[in-house]
Amino acid sequence: KPLARAAPGIAMITYDPKSWRDVLSRWSGSTIEACWSKVAITFVYVSAAYALQITLDCNFGYAFDHSYIVGRTLSFLLVFRANSSYGRYWDGRKACVEFFSGLRDLATLSCALFKGGHGQYVWNRRAGQDGFSVERKSGLDDIDDRRASEARADIVRWSLAMAVCFKIMLRMTGQGYYHGEMDEELKWKLDFDRMRLRTLMSKVEFEEVDRALRVEDTGEERRLLWQTGRSEPQVFHNQSQPQQPGGVYKVSMEPSCPQMLILLNFVARTVRLHSNEPYGYKERFLPEFIKILKSMMVCYDRVSQGMTTPLPLPYVNLVRTLLLAYLFSMPFFITYTDGLLANVVMPTLTALALLGIDQIGTELENPFGEDVNDLDFQAMIMGLEKEMLRMLQLAGDSRARDSFVWLPVPKFMQSETTKPFLWYVALQKEVSHVEVPRSRNLGGLRVRHVNLELPKKGSQ
Repeated sequence: KPLARAAPGIAMITYDPKSWRDVLSRWSGSTIEACWSKVAITFVYVSAAYALQITLDCNFGYAFDHSYIVGRTLSFLLVFRANSSYGRYWDGRKACVEFFSGLRDLATLSCALFKGGHGQYVWNRRAGQDGFSVERKSGLDDIDDRRASEARADIVRWSLAMAVCFKIMLRMTGQGYYHGEMDEELKWKLDFDRMRLRTLMSKVEFEEVDRALRVEDTGEERRLLWQTGRSEPQVFHNQSQPQQPGGVYKVSMEPSCPQMLILLNFVARTVRLHSNEPYGYKERFLPEFIKILKSMMVCYDRVSQGMTTPLPLPYVNLVRTLLLAYLFSMPFFITYTDGLLANVVMPTLTALALLGIDQIGTELENPFGEDVNDLDFQAMIMGLEKEMLRMLQLAGDSRARDSFVWLPVPKFMQSETTKPFLWYVALQKEVSHVEVPRSRNLGGLRVRHVNLELPKKGSQ
């Protein structure tokens, strides 16, 4: 089976559904782009048949009373397939929402339930009052506050690591685990995702997680990325992707323990470690954490199964066999004396409609790949990073917030989303040897809150 190559610069399409002009002017990602060649072949076929009937002055066949049965049956099967694919699309989208909601819940519970020490006690009661700031709270922090900060930072970094791991699974399942190999471009993007994981965990933790990936690395990749044992995110800004003989990397297709399960084990141990501690949370809240982790693994399995189990082959085979037979038989049911419109234009539009519905089913069946109609998963991770750090700020935990830094995204990754993808989060102690930019020019709008005094009574 030929290897499907990832198209460069792909990001999810956004459009204005209220604008006919915007919708009709689109080519990329439309069904016409995907099936225009088949429609063109149909046009040539019916045009040749029409010309031959005119030349021979005879019809190839005549429509009979029940000739519409095949067309109606085919339409029913195509619509049923499109509806099934649409259901899979929404189920996958719902699973992604539930997964990211679980990650947010982990961070929210850690910020709300971890008691900390004296500084956290005062912050919870005086935040925003009488000019009580984070700086004043930091001056009141004690050993329990520092331990709570370390615990929150751990949960946040593991949550971000699970989001990146989810993206790795989507890359691997689309080609690697399904075909047993992947192309050079996809492998370089995968290496960047692996480096993102390395910037969020220690060397020992990363080796434990990365061992489950089972993908081929060249000697050049090992020298550039993994030989020093430290995180090396700057490599992706200075180096192009290494060349692999044959242009493909081997991936083991043997079932094994997934990365996500290893990460969930780390998170479960981290959460359990802080229960009933003076700075932590009461053990009665532990089932809430476990429930969240369980629901996230269920979401992960739903997405994984959806990607690896398409609609049953007998059904798709039947639909496309009937579709091919129907398009081939169209000249045998139309009288050539009905003219060009009936013999060429209408069959071509019919082919476009039927082939388009079939293509819609194909597009919606798996919304997790690298195509333009797939979900913008990178944008979800970007939003999660900002939400996590913002929650630490709202909890008054500046120490945990300062445990993370922003690193610039290499140019070849910035086109993976429709949103500005310029920075990503890393653990400060894992990139302390890297020159980190001091400021981030994010652009956009800045809102300034101003207190407006009401005019005094009697003034103009």
